Amino acid sequence: MSDIIKQMGLDHDHLKWYQLAACNNMDINWFYDNYESDSHVAEQADNVCLHCPVARKCLSEGIKNKEYGVWGGVYLHLGRIDKSSNMHKSSETWKRLNKIHGRKIH
Repeated sequence: MSDIIKQMGLDHDHLKWYQLAACNNMDINWFYDNYESDSHVAEQADNVCLHCPVARKCLSEGIKNKEYGVWGGVYLHLGRIDKSSNMHKSSETWKRLNKIHGRKIH
């Protein structure tokens, strides 16, 4: 892992979890602005999160800090799962998210 961290130009001793996020350095406005109104955007965001190495930590931080937007593959509103903004998710997606997060979130 440390070779990858070096290749990314990160300092292992001062590494923050979000520096390893799949969405790090992405234009993430689409995570908020068009998430539920554009199914293609929502699907892209979900796929990024489903393959992210820090998705579990991300959701935890989103809930803890009462965030809104996509955190760990789940759309939150003030740290709570926003059911209407997650309606597009299939049962298979929820199953994968539950596995990633180590608990039933839906």
